[in-house]
Order: sequence, then structure tokens, then C-alpha cells
Amino acid sequence: MTNEQQEKIIELRKLGIGYRSIATAMDLSRDSVRNFCKSRGLDGFGQDYSKPKPEKVIREHCKNCGKRINQKKLKGRPKTYCSIECKRDWEHKNPIIYQHGCYYCGTKFENKSKSGNYCCRRCYIRDRFWRDEDIEDVIKHLKERRPLQNVPIWIKDLMAGKEAQEPDEDSKEYD
Repeated sequence: MTNEQQEKIIELRKLGIGYRSIATAMDLSRDSVRNFCKSRGLDGFGQDYSKPKPEKVIREHCKNCGKRINQKKLKGRPKTYCSIECKRDWEHKNPIIYQHGCYYCGTKFENKSKSGNYCCRRCYIRDRFWRDEDIEDVIKHLKERRPLQNVPIWIKDLMAGKEAQEPDEDSKEYD
């Protein structure tokens, strides 16, 4: 690689042009351009190289107990906690709470899980194992025009006139 090519690569790279585009324009291999750029500190995605790279913030003390962390010179994410016990203790003291709606009764509830479907075990059992006698009870309530308590959402949809949606042709599995 000549000095003129090197200067041109630096100039194009500072403009934010990618390795492959530079290599194609200069009739070089992408790897030779990439290796040259890495040796000059011009690696990564196209960015403004006139600004210095931001320094990684390395935590010196544990987020939970405040004890000094022994940071080793390794690549990757720096430590935040001094031990796994401190991490678990922090997560126990500061849980992330998600909002959900129960599939069976429709009530709103909070849960630590991202994918909570039922507010309680009773709602899960009633929705999962709906029996014929339960359907008879619903029919009896409908005939007497009494409001229904704790009816699965799919039955409420049927009573409202909504039909169950059939799966799309694309989503069917083929054997």
C-alpha cells in the first residue's frame, strides 16, 4: 500500500465511509483497509474521528454494598457488583415491576415477570381447564339475564359476537 493510498484511506474514513466502499474504490481488499484503519485508530462504524473517543466509565465501588471492586484488565463489560450475592441482593431490594392484564378475569396486576398472564393460580386453572358444567352455568346466567363474574375473555368475546380468528395460511405448519 502506497503513502498516497494510506492518506486517501484516512481521508475517506474520517468522512465516515465504510471499509468495503473504500476497498472497492481503491482496488484493495476489505481486510487490508480494515487492518490499516484499526492500526490508526479509525476502526468501528463510520463516525466523527475529530472528537476523542469517550472513556468507559469504570465503577470502583459495588453498586449494592459500596465495597471496592477488584477490576481486572479484561475486555468486555466492567463489573458493577463485588459478588453475585451483592447482585442478587440489589435485584431483590430494587425489583422491576411489570403491568399485566389477567387473561381470565381481565383485572390489572403487577408482576416481576415480563410475561405474566394470570393474576392468580385460580384464574389460570379456571381458564385452562374450563368444564362443560361451567358452560351450563354461563348459559343459565344468560337466560336469566344476570351478569357473569369471572368468565374467560374468549367466552366474553363469543357473547359479544366476536368469532375466534383462524390462523393465517402463512402461520400454518406444513408436515
